[in-house]
Amino acid sequence: MVKKTNLSLLILALSNLIVNGQNFLKEFGKIAKDEIELTEYALDKDAEAVVLFDIAKSYFVKTSNTFDVVFERTTRIKVLSESGIKWAEVEIPFYHEGNIYEKVYDIEASSYNFENGRLNKSTYDASNTYDEKKNEYWNIKKFAIPNVKVGSVIEFRYKINSQYKFNFRDWEFQWRIPVVYSEYEAKMIPFYEYTFILQGASKFDIYESYEDKGIPRHFGSPGAYGDNSYYDMVYKFGMENVPAFGEEEFISSINDYIIKLDFQLSKFHRLDGTHTEIITTWEDLIKELLKHQDFGKYITKSEKLASKLLDVDGLLEKSENEKFNIVLDYVKANFNWNNHNDKFATKTPNQFVEDKFGNCADINLFTIGLLNSVGVESYPLILSTREHGKIKIDYPFSHFFNYVIVLANVDGKMILADATEILSMNDRIPPRCINDKGLIIKKDKVDWIGLDCMFTSAISTFLQMDIKDNNIAVDLLKMGTEYDALYFRNSYTDKFENVKQKISTNNYSINDSSIQIQNYLDKTKPYKLRYSFTI
Repeated sequence: MVKKTNLSLLILALSNLIVNGQNFLKEFGKIAKDEIELTEYALDKDAEAVVLFDIAKSYFVKTSNTFDVVFERTTRIKVLSESGIKWAEVEIPFYHEGNIYEKVYDIEASSYNFENGRLNKSTYDASNTYDEKKNEYWNIKKFAIPNVKVGSVIEFRYKINSQYKFNFRDWEFQWRIPVVYSEYEAKMIPFYEYTFILQGASKFDIYESYEDKGIPRHFGSPGAYGDNSYYDMVYKFGMENVPAFGEEEFISSINDYIIKLDFQLSKFHRLDGTHTEIITTWEDLIKELLKHQDFGKYITKSEKLASKLLDVDGLLEKSENEKFNIVLDYVKANFNWNNHNDKFATKTPNQFVEDKFGNCADINLFTIGLLNSVGVESYPLILSTREHGKIKIDYPFSHFFNYVIVLANVDGKMILADATEILSMNDRIPPRCINDKGLIIKKDKVDWIGLDCMFTSAISTFLQMDIKDNNIAVDLLKMGTEYDALYFRNSYTDKFENVKQKISTNNYSINDSSIQIQNYLDKTKPYKLRYSFTI
């Protein structure tokens, strides 16, 4: 056993020597012979592609009266198989909030192929770039690098100018494919102080920090507050031979486990020597949300608006359970979700009532206001959806949260609800929200509540078959309960054409007149689908 262990260590060491010994250049536009001749990655022989290098830096540039943050990135990838060609499709996320817009610019991208004894370069056409809206805050700039095939080396670089300094741009060291070298350089200035978290690893392979002693920079009027010159503080973080992040069946979000670096602004320093702390505790975060125009004050305004929309006095005589369901039914019947997630409302309550649609915060904060107006004690509960990742409760970072739901005290029982999900029972939250825990936004108290699913879902299928003359006539009944019922209601609906499309197959012939849907709108009962077909 000892010999086998030593042999394994020797093979791993030799593999590292092979990778590190190869000449992989880190200069854009210059391709090494080893990069062209590479046919497989020594540390992962099944890799469809490998990131040869992924290097970025962020730094502050002075504008007329403040700073912007510029992010520069350069990436090179070797395509090793047909399935690896998809890495030539590049996506660049960029942020916008209110009047703050990030700008993506200076995009360059090329592919390199060794053909007929020479290295051929194909350059991407900027006119083939397009933007796709992901949600209220994020867009994605997309483009494809041309002439990519097995054996191609592809590279791209771009810049992003951002006015948004609250979240210094994060960095992911790990991809779905292996990474030979990843580096991120952050140039900080004295006015903004950040906290960072390294996830998925205990240390960096490369870490440097030093003061850039080049030409001093200045901000503000000379002499207004004494010497206003300063130097950048440079931090360099690097990782080598990072393994691919594999497919994990029970992982809800890659963001929870991938090796990455996460920044958040913690303190803002002024020229006069004063400073402002930026959300340092959960207590502070809760206070900020409660007094925020699009969160706590939105709930208060919604509560005051309730008497114009509901018979508040009449409802006060009903039980808390009746009031809860009447309010939830009213909101679900009159307002629609635009499929956008956020913890902040995007409209005033009056605008929301007029438009009849909004994001999850518009809807659920409004619902909380109505519930409180009729005597049902309710609070907002902020969370992170499954796709967004889990909350790290040791770090009060507000950007961990991207969703808000309703927490209502109904007859002494705490109930979670989400009025965006029209076809769900009122005392349920959608599957996207079942993710670890959420923070209750309640004055003078920090409290978390688990978001585990406590209800069993099931799909039951019943078949009755009649075999005659080489044919099998089948009557089928399919029933879904709880979240499986919600899936059927949202996906199959009760529309004939939609159901027919879902169940159609080349293996049998469906009797169209036999298709029946039961309990589509009766959310307390199982969704039932019945039809017959012949094989």
